[in-house]
Amino acid sequence: MSTAPTAASATSRTKDVLEDLEQVLLAFMRKHRITHEQYRFATQFLVDTVKQGEESLLYDVFFEAESTDIGNRTRTGSPEAIEGPFYLAGAPELQEPYVMPMRDGERGDVLFFVGKVRDVEGKPLAGAELDLWHADADGLYSNIHPNIPLWNLRARFKTDSNGNFEVRTIVPPPYEIPKDGPTGQVLKTMGRHFFRPAHLHVKVRHSELAEMTSQIYFLGGQYLDNDVANAVRDGLVATLECHDDESDMKSRGLGRPYYTVEYEFVLAPAH
Repeated sequence: MSTAPTAASATSRTKDVLEDLEQVLLAFMRKHRITHEQYRFATQFLVDTVKQGEESLLYDVFFEAESTDIGNRTRTGSPEAIEGPFYLAGAPELQEPYVMPMRDGERGDVLFFVGKVRDVEGKPLAGAELDLWHADADGLYSNIHPNIPLWNLRARFKTDSNGNFEVRTIVPPPYEIPKDGPTGQVLKTMGRHFFRPAHLHVKVRHSELAEMTSQIYFLGGQYLDNDVANAVRDGLVATLECHDDESDMKSRGLGRPYYTVEYEFVLAPAH
C-alpha cells in the first residue's frame, strides 16, 4: 500500500502547523509585551528584507540549518546542508574535461574537486548530475553581485560510468554575508559577526533517487566553529590538500601549486 501523503493529509498537516505557529507567536508576544508600535516595526522590517533583495537571507541565517538537521535525522544517504539564498537553476552544462566557467585570469588557487556518487547500497551512479556553484576570490557570487559575468563559477556536469567526477575550479574564500541591510542590522544588534567559512555548494541529482543539496567545507578553515549560519556539520567537512611537487604540477599542466578536495555523495531513495 502506498504511504505517500494525500492532498487531504497534507492540508491537515499545514493547518496543524499554522495553528501551532499562531499560538507560539501569540505566546511570544504576550511574554515580551510586544506593543502595536513594535509589531508594526517588525512587520515593516520583514517587508524591507524583500525590498532590499534579502528575500530569504534573514531566515536562511537563523533557521535553515535546523530544518536540514531535522531532515537528516531520518536520512540514509550523505547529510544534506543548507541551500542558502544564492542558488539559481539553469546553470550551463559542461563538456569534459570539466572546467567551471571563469574569467580570463580568474583569481584564486586552482582547485580540483573530485569524488564519487553512489547509492546507499554502494552502487556507483553513472550519469548523476552535479550542480555546483560557489563564491569567487572576493567572496562574491555571479548573477547576484554586480560586475561579474553571468554564470561565472556556476555549472552542471555528470559522473562517468563508474560514478566518478572531477572538475577544475578555484578555492573559494570565507566571506561576509550582506551586512548593510536588514539581516546585518539584526546580527549587529545581537553582537554577531557576518562570516561564513569557505565552501562549495552542490546539488546532486539522479533519475532514480532523491535529489540532495550539500555544502563542502574545508578542514582547518576559518569560521568552521562559528559560522554565521550555524550550518557546518562533521559529515560535510573534507580535507583540502595542497600539491606543490613539481611532477604533480606538470602532470596537471600547471606551473604552480594546486589543491584537491575529495568527497563521496551517497544518494538516498526517493520518498
